[in-house]
Amino acid sequence: MKPKVLSGISVLIVTLLIVGAIFVPAVSANENSPGGTNSPCGDPVSRSVELERSPFLFDDGGDRLSDKEISQMIEEMPKITYLDGMNENRSKELSEGLTRLHKYRSVRVGGSLEVSSQSTSLQADSGIRIDEHHYQGINGYNHPGNLEVSSSGTALHYLTSHIGKELNGVPTWIEVGVAKNSEAFGGDPSEYTVFTYDSTVPENERYIVHQTFTSGSADYFFEIYISTVQAAEGYPYMLLWQGEVIRTGHVPFCFGDVDENHEFFALNGNTFTPVSEAYFWDSYLTTSYSPITLWWNNNLQDSTVSHLVGCSAGAPELEYSIPWWSKAYRVRSWIA
Repeated sequence: MKPKVLSGISVLIVTLLIVGAIFVPAVSANENSPGGTNSPCGDPVSRSVELERSPFLFDDGGDRLSDKEISQMIEEMPKITYLDGMNENRSKELSEGLTRLHKYRSVRVGGSLEVSSQSTSLQADSGIRIDEHHYQGINGYNHPGNLEVSSSGTALHYLTSHIGKELNGVPTWIEVGVAKNSEAFGGDPSEYTVFTYDSTVPENERYIVHQTFTSGSADYFFEIYISTVQAAEGYPYMLLWQGEVIRTGHVPFCFGDVDENHEFFALNGNTFTPVSEAYFWDSYLTTSYSPITLWWNNNLQDSTVSHLVGCSAGAPELEYSIPWWSKAYRVRSWIA
């Protein structure tokens, strides 16, 4: 039997029906959710994922709060929250330790670098960053692994994420992450420290320790979010760990650069000892684009660049790729 041939009018009608069937749902998805299906800026995050991972940003009906409502909500939250097992006195003791160690750190924000004032230590970095001021939030998982430390080798780690901006030549940023240090830096080699940092407050208030733990085998959920509606003291932000808001404050910007970074340290004259794999994974970004929430992968409009810096103590390794089970980079770092 010969196949039937559609007339020109029939073809036109069928074509219109097909285009209509495809086009209408796509428009509807983009109107109703920042997790729409098509964007020239990157891969949108679905509303269901946002509701699960950022419930603070939505009302009871599942609708996203306005920027003004989010700003007001953050303003009403506690400034500092301690997690299980931590209290104010113990946090102050550990935070003072991190404050003393800060002189060893060099932190890059965009094209600006806050350089360590000490020559007694060596630092190497392994991570990724985006040097564009389009980012107000990051939401992902931090997997520390063992973070092995040795007083005669790799003696200190920070596995952390920043959002920041260079203002008048000064690196300005907030961060949340994990630190671990050896006896050489005054630490307990078996203890991981959950900390936050805000470069805009007085020096003795910048580091806050919220929790300690002893196993790095879990995936720890973290989030940084800056409101786009300014309050009297600046743009309100909140830092989260394991779904809990652990710190709020204000910064003088609402969009900045973003990174996920592993900082390794050794005392001058030593070489790095091996460190097993740590990684970030499944992160999405809150952006100035539309839709505003996008997976951190190679489809972003802005370029992701490697941040891999060695030193005389040695060099870490870096590998980032998108696993088959995720839509975002897994950022792996280690020292062989």
